[in-house]
Amino acid sequence: MSLQSVPFSKISEAEVQRLLDYGVGESVRLDYKRQNYGTSESDRKEFLKDVSSMANTLGGDLIIGVSETDGLPQSISPLVGDSDKEVQRLEQIAITGLEPRIRNLEIRPIPLAAGGYLILVRVPRSYLAPHRVILVNSARFYARAGTTTYEPNVDQLRQMFTATPLIADKIKAFHTDRLIRITANETPVAMNAAGKFVIHVVPIPAFTGSSMMDLIARLSVGTHVPVPPDEVGQLTRQSVNLDGYLNYTRNSSSRDARTAYAQFFRNGVIEGVADLRTDDGTSSRLVGAPFVRLVVDNVKQYLATADHYDMGLPAYVFLSLCNASNTVYRYPIPGGGFQESDPFGREIIALPEIYIDSFDVDVATAMRPAFNVLWNAFGHYHCDVYDADGKIREAVND
Repeated sequence: MSLQSVPFSKISEAEVQRLLDYGVGESVRLDYKRQNYGTSESDRKEFLKDVSSMANTLGGDLIIGVSETDGLPQSISPLVGDSDKEVQRLEQIAITGLEPRIRNLEIRPIPLAAGGYLILVRVPRSYLAPHRVILVNSARFYARAGTTTYEPNVDQLRQMFTATPLIADKIKAFHTDRLIRITANETPVAMNAAGKFVIHVVPIPAFTGSSMMDLIARLSVGTHVPVPPDEVGQLTRQSVNLDGYLNYTRNSSSRDARTAYAQFFRNGVIEGVADLRTDDGTSSRLVGAPFVRLVVDNVKQYLATADHYDMGLPAYVFLSLCNASNTVYRYPIPGGGFQESDPFGREIIALPEIYIDSFDVDVATAMRPAFNVLWNAFGHYHCDVYDADGKIREAVND
């Protein structure tokens, strides 16, 4: 039993009390502190040591206001004073005392029915590790093994510094492999030979371990499933396959009906693929405003799905085109009507990845650099679907 399965905002006194009732001891991902960290230099360094050691290892929860003996929780020791100020003080210590800064560090008070409060610090596993304590000319690294915090030796530090690039290489290899397979029409449902656009939402935790979640069991009791990036609103079908869960549209004889699917991989990666608009099934066109809106809406939905199933952050969002050699960009011209660019001429367009470190991100703003590069590929200086303030235009001639 731990708090890791409980959303941070939902943890209350009851969840902490259950840890005491069941005698859940300290571990690599759980630590108890009876008193809050003081204001002295040594106390601040101790807080930074505890936080960075978790971030450099597997992440975890630090509960301030619970006494322990030999790692086993004994009782709640309520903290007193201004809880908001104490949270802000700890946040400031973490911001100024660690290099690099730990993204998504969460700290909040837990009010107690009898008065007083606890402080919960949720430390994410970091993918920018190792973090070092730099308070007052310090330059120390820490990690955690069991209930012990220690300073890594040279070999261990070397492993920590190389772990993040290795994860990035795994993600890059996965992404490249998927684009090659999609271009070769090795897709879970049959698609046109013309251009396709591809969305990948890749939570970095998906590539930090070898285990796979029981995706189908979780989906059976969940309320979120990734939806195909289909702008027409066709009926969908669902099935399971070797890779996980598949949600796809039913193709029809309508000229505007295009196949689309969303593949939810067992490790938490979501892949959305759809045919671009086509008249003959071999050439295709990209129409700016509907395309941008469709991509943004689906990225939002995929991130919400990843959040719902606690896939973790940070994540990368990739936007790509496959079978794009005969794909053109159709855009409106002053005075009315449309004009088309020359065909792209390459089979695969892999746009720069977008780094997401919060589920509350403004997706339209975050995705704009990728759209700008895509518009550059068709000879335009920037994506004209955005206005001067960086917002998607409300009224664009589609």
